[in-house]
Amino acid sequence: MTTSATVANAAVGATTTPAPDDVQPARAGAGRVAALTKGSTRTVEYRGLRLTVPSGWAVHDLDRAPRTCVRFDRPALYLGRPGADQRCPARAVGRTEVVLVQPAASAKALAASGGGAEVRELVPGRATSVTAGSTADQEAHFDLTGTGLVATTAYADRPGLVEAILADATYAGPKRSGGGPALSGGTSAAPSLSDPPSLPAGSTTTRFRGLGFDTCAAPSATTMRAWLASPFRSVGIYIGGVNRACPDGNLSASWVRTVARMGWKFTPIYVGRQAPCALQGDLGPIRATNPGGQGVAAAEDAIADARRFGLVPGSTIYNDMEGYDTGSASCRRIVLAFLNGWTKRLHDGGYLSGVYSSASSGIRDLSRVYVSSTFARPDVIWTARWDGKPSVWGEPYVANSKWSMHQRIKQYRGPHTESWGGRRIEIDSDRVDSLQASAKFSYEVVSSGDLVTRKGPGASYPAVGRRESGSNVNVLCQAAGGQVGATNVWDRLADGTYVSDLYVGTPNNRGYSAPIPKCRYSYMVWTDSLRVRSGPGTNYPQVGQILYGGMANVLCQRTGTKVGKSRVWDKLDNGGYIADWYTTATGRPGYTATIPRCP
Repeated sequence: MTTSATVANAAVGATTTPAPDDVQPARAGAGRVAALTKGSTRTVEYRGLRLTVPSGWAVHDLDRAPRTCVRFDRPALYLGRPGADQRCPARAVGRTEVVLVQPAASAKALAASGGGAEVRELVPGRATSVTAGSTADQEAHFDLTGTGLVATTAYADRPGLVEAILADATYAGPKRSGGGPALSGGTSAAPSLSDPPSLPAGSTTTRFRGLGFDTCAAPSATTMRAWLASPFRSVGIYIGGVNRACPDGNLSASWVRTVARMGWKFTPIYVGRQAPCALQGDLGPIRATNPGGQGVAAAEDAIADARRFGLVPGSTIYNDMEGYDTGSASCRRIVLAFLNGWTKRLHDGGYLSGVYSSASSGIRDLSRVYVSSTFARPDVIWTARWDGKPSVWGEPYVANSKWSMHQRIKQYRGPHTESWGGRRIEIDSDRVDSLQASAKFSYEVVSSGDLVTRKGPGASYPAVGRRESGSNVNVLCQAAGGQVGATNVWDRLADGTYVSDLYVGTPNNRGYSAPIPKCRYSYMVWTDSLRVRSGPGTNYPQVGQILYGGMANVLCQRTGTKVGKSRVWDKLDNGGYIADWYTTATGRPGYTATIPRCP
């Protein structure tokens, strides 16, 4: 983001002005806005989208100040997702011209951003009518095609001004201007951290540690059951991409559900465009023009494929970048620009980013830009080095301090045939210690009457709906919560709500049920070395640490001693606690809405 408005006194809605270095002069071609404002404009950029607005408009960076009140009674441009706890005045009445641009986390989030109203598609820079279908409330909602962003517009008596802003917009692919999560005073916490994934309510991250395999075509469900006799429990599945060699075959949403119930974890692989200097011939290459935009397009296609196969937000999708000639500097730049777009778009879509590549090409180049002011680092790496050593550590091209917290896979053996349970498959062998895909598990509601769904894992959370007895619910994960009968386990459903596991026909309604994973929410750490403590406070003993860029796998949040600007502490899936202030969690310095409070 190249605009970074410092929001002051947001509780009373004070108008703010961006710092001078955040404002760019109006570009040639921004004629419509300039004409309506007599030439007094400024151009700001957000995740590659350039918007020209009147110079008198306030520009609010919601990613840095999520409690800023989004108001339609004062002319302004809002950039980022509005926070759950905005500091709004008790009373505000009126309407003027306003534009809100935010990431589109999912189809549901996109619909929600429209408040139930029609959400129209719009290519940035194309003329549109904001009044079409919106004359009653004088609001319009647009999916900005190909950007991973959505726009909400409001207007009073000048709808033409909002139309001009959209018509003058351009998109140049995702960019960063340096700096990690913002601290008070407008400074940056650390260079290079990518924007965190926008995990929506119906999401969870799934972690697996053990052996896995990948193969070109998904084996039959019968073969996968036979292979439970093997030491493998993770399977790589090719979900799409212009260079994917094997079609769907057995792979379907039904196959994923069936195999997940057996206890298998999934590593989704997307084989998109390849390096123009790829060592293998006959591969569709990344074009030299706008490689970042091609990475965005690949991520959008991969998200659609993941949804088609029932892999929910919070899943990690791995881009397969085959080995290439690292002697070409221009080729390396093209690959990194492509992967930058890939990661940014996956994060905006609520998914995590993984990259598979050879140790001496893609992985080495990723390691070199681990600390970068322009590159959005992927969450997980998958190294191909066929040395027969099933360990993710001690790799010659990437230090152990990088991608250090359950963020690695190693393909340690190339194509060979193995037979388990009487079934033979040609596979590659993998050591997995990483975040995987998250699937849905369908179970029957076994309550005597309607089962109440709640906003969090406990009867104290607000009721938000009901499910009929005898109906099926899609369970994503399980979390500890308030005691109900003989259990404190709650099931998180695919719509983000919770129900007591006592009333769901899971294998064990008194405790956790394999293969359903525990609910996790993963965010990066942006300080050099974050202490893990035995309790939620600096007075508790240190029991570990997470290095810079490491992934914090959070179960829940609670209040503890103040660190930085926050009293929120995160409980990790290993039982330790960290200060939330030093993570990229989207709610900081307060609670993150999607993460439950610790019981």
